[in-house]
Amino acid sequence: MAETPKTFPCPHCGGQLAWNPAVQEMACSYCGATVPVPKEGPFEAEEHDLLSFLEEHPKAKGYGVELKTLSCKQCGAVVQLPPSGRRDLSCPFCDTPYVAEETGSQAAAGVILPESLIPFKVALAECQEKFRDWIGSGWFRPNDLKAMASLGKITGLYLPFFTFDALARSAWRAMAGFYYYVTEKVSIVENGKNVWREQRVQKVRWEPASGTRSDFYDDVLVPAVKEERINLILKVYPYDTKNGLVAYDTRYLAGFGILNPDMELKFIWQIAKSNIEADQISKCSRDVPGDTQRDLVVKTTLSGQTFKHLLCPLWAGSFRYKGKVYNFVVNGETGALYGEKPWSWVKITLAAIIAAAIAVAAYYFFGRQ
Repeated sequence: MAETPKTFPCPHCGGQLAWNPAVQEMACSYCGATVPVPKEGPFEAEEHDLLSFLEEHPKAKGYGVELKTLSCKQCGAVVQLPPSGRRDLSCPFCDTPYVAEETGSQAAAGVILPESLIPFKVALAECQEKFRDWIGSGWFRPNDLKAMASLGKITGLYLPFFTFDALARSAWRAMAGFYYYVTEKVSIVENGKNVWREQRVQKVRWEPASGTRSDFYDDVLVPAVKEERINLILKVYPYDTKNGLVAYDTRYLAGFGILNPDMELKFIWQIAKSNIEADQISKCSRDVPGDTQRDLVVKTTLSGQTFKHLLCPLWAGSFRYKGKVYNFVVNGETGALYGEKPWSWVKITLAAIIAAAIAVAAYYFFGRQ
């Protein structure tokens, strides 16, 4: 059964506290009071046995904070946001107005409770400043872009990620090729005639080869996000999942939304499994002796599979320019920004004409020397 969602009243005025990346503490928007999030010594996320977890299908507990769920009918993103009373919310990934809404507890019915997260370290004000610097940069962009771009709402979201551990044991077989050289007479054309000359020719001696190897994979990271969104998110990688993680605490979520996983755990594991198996093929290929190889066959068995669920911070925003919507994202940990901006085809055409004119002038100048 889902736990009762938590709220965080300010101890001074009773207003609601939210995580403030600028001060790295909970803060009240009414009286300005700050409250630290307690931490208890070094943190190490718990690993869950993957196979038993998939067999048991345990009940999810939800995220543990009060959230409402919005489903985008355009791109399919399901985002859980803090209740705000606003009805004019739009999808942070495609700027489509939301038309469907449901309670957070119902939407979280299939959510696996995270063990850890990376808290937001980049504040909204810093994110907006980065946007202003970025929107005005680039010579091939329209001159009026910075003045005309209308910044929409920037939404702070936690993204779902899963990490997997596994021991891989691989057995391989292949034909290993060893180069050797012989001197042969070959026919070549000299002065329009075929003549015979002795040349050193490379040959390959093929021999069967086989072997085994074992490798442990630690924290194979897989985002639980569909391709249409992951292509945008990958532009602001990486996240420091080794040193930046803290124990999951709902206080870090206060004031921010969560992008629900787009895939079930069994499908996310298949992605990780495919990545591990592909890496094992590459490693086994390097184990084959000789100078070349063919007919490589690798059989990999995995054991000891475990997983963790964690959340990573992202600012997702959009802006309008001459009626068209453009998206951008900012890594909530590092501040890395990526987005799409309109091109000035007048400037690009002018640059191409100038480059062509320089090339013609150079041809005539150097051609006469």
